[in-house]
Amino acid sequence: MNWEITDIDALGRIGKLTVNKKEMVTPNLFPVVHPYKNIINTSDLKKIGAQCVFTNAYILYQNLQERESVLKSGIHNYLNFDGIIATDSGAFQKYMYNKTDIEINAEIIESFQEDIGSDFPVILDVPIQPDDDYETAKEKVYLSIQRAKENIIRRINQVCHWFGPIHGAKYLDLLKISTNEMSKLDFDIYAVGGLVKSLLSYRFDLVIKILLNVKKNLVWNKPVHMFGLGLPQFFSLAVACGCDLMDSAAYVLFAKENRYFTLSTGTSKLEELEEFPCHCPICCEYKPKEVISFEEELRTELLAKHNLHISFSELRTVRQAIKEGNLWELVEQRVRNHPTLVDALNAVKSDLPFLEKYEKIYKPHGRLYASLESVDRPMLHRFATKLKNNYRVPQEAKFLILIPELDVKGYKSPSTKNWLDELNSNTIIPRELLHIALISGFYGIIPFELASSFPMGQYESIEILEANSKLYRNLEQKVKIFFDLYNQNYIKYGVLVPERYINQFNEETIYLKKDILNKLFDDLSSELSITIPVFHNLSELLDSFKVE
Repeated sequence: MNWEITDIDALGRIGKLTVNKKEMVTPNLFPVVHPYKNIINTSDLKKIGAQCVFTNAYILYQNLQERESVLKSGIHNYLNFDGIIATDSGAFQKYMYNKTDIEINAEIIESFQEDIGSDFPVILDVPIQPDDDYETAKEKVYLSIQRAKENIIRRINQVCHWFGPIHGAKYLDLLKISTNEMSKLDFDIYAVGGLVKSLLSYRFDLVIKILLNVKKNLVWNKPVHMFGLGLPQFFSLAVACGCDLMDSAAYVLFAKENRYFTLSTGTSKLEELEEFPCHCPICCEYKPKEVISFEEELRTELLAKHNLHISFSELRTVRQAIKEGNLWELVEQRVRNHPTLVDALNAVKSDLPFLEKYEKIYKPHGRLYASLESVDRPMLHRFATKLKNNYRVPQEAKFLILIPELDVKGYKSPSTKNWLDELNSNTIIPRELLHIALISGFYGIIPFELASSFPMGQYESIEILEANSKLYRNLEQKVKIFFDLYNQNYIKYGVLVPERYINQFNEETIYLKKDILNKLFDDLSSELSITIPVFHNLSELLDSFKVE
């Protein structure tokens, strides 16, 4: 197997995976197909966009007639699918249905997967149930590791490239042990297991914590697969946190319940739809009332096809976002589908130092900060870290002047240009003694000498309009940090908060953030026990320095 990474954004990676002369792009989805009763035939799966499928070797093995058939023809001919095929050992059946009476022998089922020519077989691991206690989970983790070691010794067929499952679930110390031990073993893809029940319960925050903990401890040159991830509104966040591959039968399981995938509102009940909001071939040909009237099998097939169209469309959107450097922007749009997705994105902020290490230094376009969640971007964490650890106030600077960022950045703003020209030509204080910085709702304080560098000079954002909002608290915290770090470098400070300003359209406009900034610097003056006065025009501000 060969996997070539061609682009990255956040922890998301676009790659070309080649195995046994077959190719697919990553990130990608393996639709789970029943080996002989799948509702969508494999030729239609390819038309919809499937480059790979996942099927169940245990179900095939248990059916003597089908077992003989697939052993004779091989799994690709049996499924009539010339793309990449992965096979499960049956561990999922034990996990999903919590059945202890399912008898599977690791050596037999793993050998069977080799005999049928699976591109990506899976060892017989032991997934952890959500309600397993710690000791039970620990026993399962070590048993899965032992089976992985035994699998390596038994392997014969060189065309098989094995999945190495990682377990631990909510027990993060066990997850770390599993990840570290599996990293030492020769597997081509590492797969995070025991997630399906958490995903079905919309515990996306737990799933993200598990994924990020795996990424911190896993080798970086192999793809990471997530078992059972099939909800398209979660794809972008999972990819941003390091998921390269996923598999799911959700497209057909949801269809059997008349559930219709959307990207704007999650899943919808078919009975509640007056119109289809999608433009896939299914939704263009039929109306909801028509589909409801069809026989169950046809109705399920059509809904399953639509669900797959949405899934692959979203993956194309994710890959394009990676190419454009806009993956975080896409994530912030998608999490608005459900409150638990917002919670999952908020869970990411505890790992910002880790995420920042892999964030691109430059991106081809400016950034858009369009939601309150934007304050937790790794790129903003990078700026805060570098401002703390690498920045030095100009040695000759004695007076700090803070001016607000307006609707456009720097000299492109008519008012900002006027203020800077006035400061540069003033005869009250020598220009070299003045240090100018911008007040930014997202970055906090941006020294003006950095204001044209990426990304501080190439972004657009929502405004702070309410005190004590998340964005206000972010600004308050970052301004406080700046003063804690650098206030000893200045003799005096002054903040310009205009009553009105000239916007980018050359219109005089009321400055709506006036009261917010007045409150901010009044509170900080008290908290920091220093005087940070606010002025409405530059001449008064400069005169205050002259008195000093």
